[in-house]
Amino acid sequence: MSRLSLALLAVAMTTAACYTDDSPNGLQVSPRTAVLLTDAPFPFDTVQSVNVYIISVSVSTDPDTGSNANTMNWVEVTAPHRQINLLELQQGDTALLGTGDLAAGQYKAVRLILDGDSSSIRFKDGSLAQVHWGGTGQQAIHAFVEAAVAVPDSGTDIVIDFDVGRSFHYNDLGDGAFNFVPWIRAVNRAETGDIGGTVSRDSSGGGTAGPVKGATVSAWGGGSGNWYVYSTGVTDAAGHYRLAYLLPGTYIVGVDPPSSSNLGAALDSNVAVNKGFETTHNVTLSVFGGSVLINGASSMLVNRTNRLEAFVVTPQYQQDPNAVVAWQNLDTAVLGLTTYVDSTRIARVTSKIVGTGRLVARSGSLADTLVIHVAADTSSGP
Repeated sequence: MSRLSLALLAVAMTTAACYTDDSPNGLQVSPRTAVLLTDAPFPFDTVQSVNVYIISVSVSTDPDTGSNANTMNWVEVTAPHRQINLLELQQGDTALLGTGDLAAGQYKAVRLILDGDSSSIRFKDGSLAQVHWGGTGQQAIHAFVEAAVAVPDSGTDIVIDFDVGRSFHYNDLGDGAFNFVPWIRAVNRAETGDIGGTVSRDSSGGGTAGPVKGATVSAWGGGSGNWYVYSTGVTDAAGHYRLAYLLPGTYIVGVDPPSSSNLGAALDSNVAVNKGFETTHNVTLSVFGGSVLINGASSMLVNRTNRLEAFVVTPQYQQDPNAVVAWQNLDTAVLGLTTYVDSTRIARVTSKIVGTGRLVARSGSLADTLVIHVAADTSSGP
C-alpha cells in the first residue's frame, strides 16, 4: 500500500518519503501520499476569513461523471474533521489535511466531504456573513481532475486547489449573501510546474512606476470555445504573484488590475509551464485608455454567415453604444464582410473557402482583430 497525503495549500508542505516498519517481521510499509489543499486568492477586500470544515477526503480509480458518484468505489484517505481558513493559503502555500494508506494506481476522482454548518465567512469588522451553502450539514464536493493522478508504490502528494474567488459568489441574489459554488481541482504535485513573477505599472498617465498590489492573475487553459481558468493568484505588496501546481502545457495568463486603479488589463497567450520548474512571467500595466472588443465566433464552416458586434469601452470603463466603428477585411479570399451604415458596430461575415481570415474593428485609435478559422463542411446533404 502507498501512503497518500492530502492537504489544503498553506504554509506547511509535506513530502512523500519512504519509511520502514521497525516491527520484528521486518515488513516494509509503503510511504505516505500527501493530499494538499490550496486556494486561489479571495477577491473581496472586505472579508477577514473563509473557514471551511473538512470532514474527509476520498479518491477513486473510477472516472467521475457526476451522475455515477454514489455508485463509485471511494477510498477514504484521511478524515481531518477540522476547520481551515482558506484566506491563509496564498502563493502556493499548503496546509496538510492528513495522510493515509492507498494502493498504487491511477486515481481519476477526488471527493471532499464538507460540513456547511461548521463553516463560515467572517467580515473584517468581525461580523458573520450570510452564506448559502446549497444545503445543511454535510455535502460532497467533487474536484476537477484534469489528468489521472498516478500514485506509485513510493507514494505521492495530491494538491487540492480550492479557488475561493470563484467558489463564493457575492450578492448574486441581491441579498448581500455569498453563494457557494465550489470550484476545486486536484493534481499530483510531482507532475506540476508554476508560473510566477511581478506585476508593475509604468509611468503613463502621470502615475509613478512601481509594483501593483492586489492585481488578480489568472491562468487559462483549454481550447477554442472551451477556455477555462485553472488557477488564480493575487499580487502582494511587492507586486509578486505565483500560480502554483499547473500541469505542463501552454497557458493564457491574464492580469486584471485592482478595481480601484485606472490601469488596463493585460493578456499573454503563450506562457509555457514545464514539470518541476517555475516559469517567470513579469507584466507591466499601463493606464487604461479604452478598448474595442469584437464579439463573434472564431471558427466557421465554409459557406456560412455569422453576426459580429464590436463593443467600444471608454477610458472610464463605460460602454459607448454610439461610437462609430470602421471594419476591415484583411483576407478577402477567405472571408466576405458586410457592414451597415445605420449601426456601424454590427457586421456580418461569410466564409468562402477553407483557410484563416482576419477582421479588424477600429474606433478612433482603438482596434481589435478577430481571427476566424474556416473548415470544410463534411456533413452530408439532404
